[in-house]
Amino acid sequence: MNLRALAALVAVPLIAVPLAAQVTTERILHAEREPGNWLTYSGNYQGHRYSPLDQINTTNVARLKPVWAYQINDPGQFETSPLVVDGILYISEPPSNATALVMRAILLTVRLWKLP
Repeated sequence: MNLRALAALVAVPLIAVPLAAQVTTERILHAEREPGNWLTYSGNYQGHRYSPLDQINTTNVARLKPVWAYQINDPGQFETSPLVVDGILYISEPPSNATALVMRAILLTVRLWKLP
């Protein structure tokens, strides 16, 4: 099989797959309408870093207990600004990987992009 035929076989499925995780500018402009999502670095373009969600509050925060943890592959320290879009938590991790954590009863981890 020549290189052109191989490229066509790879490209066709990529074209046919919708980009479901794309966030439109309109959604980010009106991020306050989606309190369960954290669409940008600070939650919205205003940079408030405030969520109106109230399930966790001053009366119950002390009773929180961890139910799962995600361990990255790098033992060093790092910081990330997670995004949440439609039930998927996106993080970056060293060295330059993007990871999606599906937030459901069963945690599914998908490595979106990784440096070679």
